Amino acid sequence: MKKVIVSSFALLLLVNVSKAQDVTEEQLWKYALMTEVIDQMKADISRAVNDLIQAQEGMDGARYKELAGGAEPANDFEAKFMETIDKVKNDRIEAIKSVNSDLATKMLGGADVYKSAKAAASGDMKDKYEEFKNQISYSGM
Repeated sequence: MKKVIVSSFALLLLVNVSKAQDVTEEQLWKYALMTEVIDQMKADISRAVNDLIQAQEGMDGARYKELAGGAEPANDFEAKFMETIDKVKNDRIEAIKSVNSDLATKMLGGADVYKSAKAAASGDMKDKYEEFKNQISYSGM
């Protein structure tokens, strides 16, 4: 029985490795583009939160950090402000999940290709993936 389990695990590992090897440069490019879009969307969450903090009279970054770290709101204003921040964050996180799913399906061709490209990007095609990410990357924001 132990041999069957070990053999099954080895076969599964080989299938995953072979899938990663079947990734084309075009698929890897699309995966790099997709991850760059997601990274930019994630960075936009911080910018949106910072903009809300700066625009809100009576709130500063230090107090926000305290509240975000678990401090109890001192009044209704702080509680409502944190609810607003949480809503903005949650809306954007849901949008990121949706975009990620849509791009994985429509741009890469599905979950299997997505998983293979992800494995290749951290495995045997890591250098090529990093090259693509550097070509795509935009840090001017």
